[in-house]
Amino acid sequence: MFAGIARVVIGLIVVIAICSAFAAPLAIEIAAVVVVLVLVTGWNWYVGKTFVYTAKQLTSKPFNGKLPLELGKATETAVALAGDDSYSQKIVGEKAFGDNFEDLRQYADYPDGSMLEVQCALVAEPANPHSTHAVAVTCGGVVLGYIAEFESEPLFKFLMNNRGMARVNSNVYFSIADGFSHVELDLTRPYEIVKGV
Repeated sequence: MFAGIARVVIGLIVVIAICSAFAAPLAIEIAAVVVVLVLVTGWNWYVGKTFVYTAKQLTSKPFNGKLPLELGKATETAVALAGDDSYSQKIVGEKAFGDNFEDLRQYADYPDGSMLEVQCALVAEPANPHSTHAVAVTCGGVVLGYIAEFESEPLFKFLMNNRGMARVNSNVYFSIADGFSHVELDLTRPYEIVKGV
């Protein structure tokens, strides 16, 4: 709520300052203030709606290897998490998603045996039947694996406070022929959001 009010106040101050600097007539100042109020109110509504809608999507059903389309799109605007360039966070379950690695490889037009540097999305999966705090590692709307159960709970809680998802720099290694494709994440603890990314 406070963020929405802050946006309105800042928007009004900027509009009034610009109108005053150019000695705009009172009617133009009033019109500009109304436009800013409408735009900021619309933005606040959209952000609130998106947060609620995303939460419903997360809890509706298990992912079963692919994100629902709306969630896949939402990951593009998810917060970005800081890393230390070590790419030391490993994931589990990659062998079960070999077809997804192949789909991603073909989409990216990379040869087998290569490495793709990309931002993957970490998405909380509360509806997962095997874990109460599952965190899926996704790229291009497909699941590539999961954060290990023994370390996923704090990340799950962090994600649920941030629309249920976050982006993280990743190296995706394609090894389709032998079934050993895997992902390394550049993820540090404590989790830190990178501003402006």
